[in-house]
Amino acid sequence: MNVWRKIALSTLIILSLGCTVQDLPISVDPAEPQIAVSSLVGPSETFFVTMSRSFSALSAEDTDDLTQDFIDRLLIDSALVILEYEGITDTLEAIGDIPGLFGTQLQTFTDFQVLNLTAFDSTSGEQVSAQSVLLPAVEMDSISITKNDTLFEDLINFYYRIPDREEENFYVVQAYQLTDGDTTEVDSSDSGSLFFSDQNFLIYEQLLTDRGAEDGFIEKNEIIEFTSTTDSALVVITNISEGYYNFLEARQRSGGFISSLANEPVNHPTNIENGVGYFSAHQPRAVLVLVREDD
Repeated sequence: MNVWRKIALSTLIILSLGCTVQDLPISVDPAEPQIAVSSLVGPSETFFVTMSRSFSALSAEDTDDLTQDFIDRLLIDSALVILEYEGITDTLEAIGDIPGLFGTQLQTFTDFQVLNLTAFDSTSGEQVSAQSVLLPAVEMDSISITKNDTLFEDLINFYYRIPDREEENFYVVQAYQLTDGDTTEVDSSDSGSLFFSDQNFLIYEQLLTDRGAEDGFIEKNEIIEFTSTTDSALVVITNISEGYYNFLEARQRSGGFISSLANEPVNHPTNIENGVGYFSAHQPRAVLVLVREDD
């Protein structure tokens, strides 16, 4: 089972358990399924779009016994996905044997270029569209991960500082614990392992705005759990739009990734016309950080 299937299965199980604790008398009709879209700018100026089908938390006929067939029916592999930008019209290709994942190599890659997405599901006849702007990448001004004797063995100090740009800005910062012993590359900005490997898992995620930034910087000093036997962690910073920030914030409040597939109980902010999810053009910047002993 590949990583995308593992993620889908585990998150669907979480939703299933949350929806079947007890029988409740309800008379609300289940929401109609819609096309759900998400996107990612990957390594080497590649662009990926996932296409799935939302389902109602009230239509629980399949969620009591989650099967691979149920997951496959959520993923849309018969879509025509078209990306238009800078006078270019590009039809995205299905990626390997991963249902619902489509990608392309961007022919131009310029900050603030407008990308228009149109996707057609040939099975249902539904069509969705959305527009996004490719935001500039940002870099950390400084970052450190340290262990010291005052903390429990599985805790670390995680410090980072981000330069504050003039306009209003929104960011997401993530740290991934590595289970892969290969930590020879100090800079992983061009590595695809963050996006397509099951060797890493998220240990920290923080949505940030620059409101309240001091002296031109956003600064955080956190204590987080770190149980890996490796001496490195992968830290990612992404400059995102206000709309995508609001989408991620709503998703956090409602329980995480699975909420982008389900219409209920929360309807998330969306920029997808006739669908759900969020079409975002953002450039993650990742760096492999050595875990050091505090002097």
